[in-house]
Amino acid sequence: MDARAYGRAYAGKLMIIDRTDGRAPATADYFHIESVGTHPTGLMVTGRFENDKCNHMMASAVREANPSEIEWLQAAHNKGIS
Repeated sequence: MDARAYGRAYAGKLMIIDRTDGRAPATADYFHIESVGTHPTGLMVTGRFENDKCNHMMASAVREANPSEIEWLQAAHNKGIS
């Protein structure tokens, strides 16, 4: 998938860093894609995280949040968990 198609496919969706270390997710792992570009090794995603923080990562390290993760994030925000 090229950068333009990836951006269209995930525009407006809640994304999450795909942790491989077994660590439990944190609210700081969730973001919305701001832009997608090419990189010699793949696609580079720019995301807008909590507190309006901007960060960049490889597209292979992120994925769309599933319904249970979205529910967890909403509950965490309601309880003030970060």
